[in-house]
Amino acid sequence: MSPAARRFPLVPATTGELELGDLFAVPLKGGNLSVFQVRGLKTSGSGAYTHFVAGVVDWRAPSLPVGFDLRGRRVLVEGVLRFETFGPDRAQVFGNSDLVVPPVAWSDLAKAFAAGTNDEVWSWKSLRRRAELALKSKPAS
Repeated sequence: MSPAARRFPLVPATTGELELGDLFAVPLKGGNLSVFQVRGLKTSGSGAYTHFVAGVVDWRAPSLPVGFDLRGRRVLVEGVLRFETFGPDRAQVFGNSDLVVPPVAWSDLAKAFAAGTNDEVWSWKSLRRRAELALKSKPAS
C-alpha cells in the first residue's frame, strides 16, 4: 500500500496492512504514552500473519510525537509481538517514521524472525510493562 493511500489512525485488520516504520502508542502508568515502531514483518511462513517485530522507542510523554519529535530517538528494546496488539480498545497505527535510530534495516531480531527462528513473544498485556522497563533502564542522555 502506498503511503499516500494510508490514513491515520489505522487499525490494521492483518499484518499485511502494516509497514516497516509504522508507529503505535501504548499507555503508561501516570497518563504518559510510550511509542513502538514496527521493525520486522514476514510475508510467508510461520508467524507471517500472526506476529511482527516492534521496538520500544525512547519516548515518554502525555501526547503523541509529531513532526520531527522522533528524530534521533533510539529503539531501546525489540520483541516479537502478536497481532492482537491492534483492535478495539488496543493500539492503532498513528503514523510512520524513518527518523528513529538505528534504521529498521539494522534490526537483528527482525532478520532472525524473517529466517524463522523462534523467540519470546510479547502479548498485548505485557507491552506497558516492557515499555516501562525499557524506558526506566535507558542510559542517561
